[in-house]
Amino acid sequence: MGNGIISKRTPVSLSSVARALLIFALLCPLQANAVDYDKYPVLKELIQTMVSEDGYPLAELQGVLNTANIDESTLDLMDRQYESLPWYKYRKIFINQNRIDKGVRFFNTHQRILEEANRKFGVSAVLIAALIGVETHYGTRMGGKRVLDSLVTLSAEYPRRSPFFTSELRTFLNSTRREKIDPTSVMGSFAGAIGIPQFMPSSYEAYAVDFNGNGRRDLVNEFGDAIGSVANYLKSHGWERSQTIYAKVTGPLSEAAAGFVTRKAKPTVKREDLFAAGILFDTELSSEKVALLALKEENGNRHIVGFKNFYAITRYNPSVNYAMAVTELAEAIHRANHE
Repeated sequence: MGNGIISKRTPVSLSSVARALLIFALLCPLQANAVDYDKYPVLKELIQTMVSEDGYPLAELQGVLNTANIDESTLDLMDRQYESLPWYKYRKIFINQNRIDKGVRFFNTHQRILEEANRKFGVSAVLIAALIGVETHYGTRMGGKRVLDSLVTLSAEYPRRSPFFTSELRTFLNSTRREKIDPTSVMGSFAGAIGIPQFMPSSYEAYAVDFNGNGRRDLVNEFGDAIGSVANYLKSHGWERSQTIYAKVTGPLSEAAAGFVTRKAKPTVKREDLFAAGILFDTELSSEKVALLALKEENGNRHIVGFKNFYAITRYNPSVNYAMAVTELAEAIHRANHE
């Protein structure tokens, strides 16, 4: 068994029906819903690159891409994502009793493998559970769009990030071909993320692990692999076993201290410099460099100091709101499990 992207809906080898459909696609390249390559030079260039550099057969590649649709709803969703909401609104989406209760059940169901991931990678077991809870409601909402459509749409019609999504499309097509998976069968999010932990194709290739030892990396069907892969991703992006995630700022900020506030979680300021500016926070198990961050509440901002592990979570999703939601959900699951 291979180690690439696993489809929940199709076996690893193509059925005779799938082969027949593929042959039909190759014989009829100009379908009604075919992508207009003349309109999208980025796709023309991708085809040339994949044929010359990856050895992807031209007719087969055109056959696959001719099945793709430009999905306008994907473009709409890209421009109204939850992460742009103020913290007090964003928090309500992910920190609620239903998600906490399901998090407790998820943690207790998968506790053995969560703790095994903690031992191997050093990442908090309950934080892994919470991240999966934020991403896919514990594996129950993995997305209902074809990954092929999403990635083609964003490559062709989302110029601001077209290079990123074109690279992801290339990885996706090469991986599914190598693993003999029908690329039109793989479902995911509107942005092309796949499986229980919502890995983009390049992250699937780089960080997915066969954590249950059955010879394949399946993030769609196997929670063990998803749990181990989340831990491997965070560890690979700087998670430190011996450190905590963040600290609350105690007291108001002076005007001088307010100048340290940043919108990005990357820790670039020495904690001693924050102390010198009168910013008070608990430094136990903190990183040497930190980031002073503002969370928008209904009645003004509250401030936290993000450590290296907070930044590691934003490598999964760059939003400060996202990292705080994962962290607070983990805290809530832990409290509920110990009441």
